[in-house]
Amino acid sequence: MAFAVGAAMALSRLPLQPILGDKSPFIMATPGMIVAAFLGGLWPTIAVGLIGLWVGQVAMTSQGGPGLGPVGIVIYAAFAVVFAAAGEMRQRGVKRARADATRMAEMHLRLVQVARLNAMGEMAGTLAHELNQPLTAIASYAGAARWMAHEPGKAPEVAELLQKIADQAMRAREIIGRIRGHVSGEELALQPRSLAALFREAAAIATPGGMRPDVQLRYEFEPAADAVLADQIQVQQVMVNLIRNALEAMGETPRQRLRIGSRVADDDLAEAYIADSGPGVDPELGENLFEPFVSGKADGMGIGLAVSRSIVESHGGRIWAEVAPDGGAVFRFTLPRVPEAAA
Repeated sequence: MAFAVGAAMALSRLPLQPILGDKSPFIMATPGMIVAAFLGGLWPTIAVGLIGLWVGQVAMTSQGGPGLGPVGIVIYAAFAVVFAAAGEMRQRGVKRARADATRMAEMHLRLVQVARLNAMGEMAGTLAHELNQPLTAIASYAGAARWMAHEPGKAPEVAELLQKIADQAMRAREIIGRIRGHVSGEELALQPRSLAALFREAAAIATPGGMRPDVQLRYEFEPAADAVLADQIQVQQVMVNLIRNALEAMGETPRQRLRIGSRVADDDLAEAYIADSGPGVDPELGENLFEPFVSGKADGMGIGLAVSRSIVESHGGRIWAEVAPDGGAVFRFTLPRVPEAAA
């Protein structure tokens, strides 16, 4: 295409011969080479330049005059080479730009695919982690019910355990729904809730067989910080994760104390905390403690704290960890308080 357009422009000088005679013999050769250089680069420009030179020679000799001499041919060739070199540089630049654009598009596609895979992996890990709690409770209740079923007069206790199994199955269903809603961007089901009630129920969920007898549990709830706006299922997942982590951290310590409480953070936020007497937070983890797939436990998945941070931040709060003054770890998170007029 570049050669055809440039050659047509250079040859258009021939029909003008009766009008121009031997004047301006290369008037159409120059724009022809420029167009060929712009569209095609080196070789189309040289070819059009040769055609333009031939047309110019015909125009100069058609009236019986001399053709272009050696010096003129050298000058003409120099212009042609300049045009050809400039056109070739432009074509290489265009090719590089196209290659870069193609490479960037491929990289963007790969990044999108990797992001999707990461999201799927995180969701699968979250499901595995969060469903582990109700499924463990169901297995515990089912084992106890099967054991009691062989004893006479235990029908009420078995019925109670079966109800707990049904409750945990419903909770697993709600967890799946909440995770699916979180991934799809659905709004939170925010309602006024009692922090104390949420924590007590979460402690029961985290310890389906009851709190270990060697654990000293103390609640420290401030009445002014009790009413919060929260999605019950999601916030209780945070509480269950933190309570289970605290109990696991204290598993081998001689003195096991667990403090759960709340206090007013400011006019708009309530601060909840879980403090244990375990070995504390690994300083090497630092700010990465709440990142996905980062865990301080040898067999940890690194999902629970990442999910907890996501849930708390979706409520407009934040979550962080501290080293307790008397040893152990303190995990704190904030939630929006219910306005006093609505409380």
